[in-house]
Amino acid sequence: MHYRHLVLCSIAALALNVSPALAQETKQPESPTPAETPTPKESTETATQTPPEYLDDRSTPETLIKSYYNAINRQEYARAYSYYASDSPPQPFPQFQAGYENTKSVTVLFGKAQGEGAAGSAYWSQPLAIKSEANDGTNTVFNGCYRLRLANPAIQGVPYVPLSILDGTLQKSDQPLEQSVPEGCEAP
Repeated sequence: MHYRHLVLCSIAALALNVSPALAQETKQPESPTPAETPTPKESTETATQTPPEYLDDRSTPETLIKSYYNAINRQEYARAYSYYASDSPPQPFPQFQAGYENTKSVTVLFGKAQGEGAAGSAYWSQPLAIKSEANDGTNTVFNGCYRLRLANPAIQGVPYVPLSILDGTLQKSDQPLEQSVPEGCEAP
């Protein structure tokens, strides 16, 4: 009797644990990334854009900045904010988040990062240009540099601190995105 009860309880628990997993596997249709042009549809339905695929890669300056703007494009502002070094946030979080309230998407192009090591840390300067699309469809291009730091992983303690943004300087550009990437930045 106890065995039969144990088997039935196990099956019920398994069903409860599997059902949410099956629900999560439902894929939504893919949508174009900000760099792609959507194909016009002949339907009168309002198209909804799904967010770009999640990206969180802090292994190089370029991939960290791609991840940062991926968070912005997904409206994950707390994640975007987390890419900044904890000792040098750009501004308090509420103002940071409010700065993106009219941003629909951001496209980014990179120049060549420059790096150097000093006092147990590696520093990089990452030149880039971004095109910010507002919710009303207007586009603005900016260019500039981000400075990044990684303390030597071999000598770090707990908690481990990954590659982080120290600061960034962007200014409005009158050139198209492709022509706005700076040749380089000041040494980190």
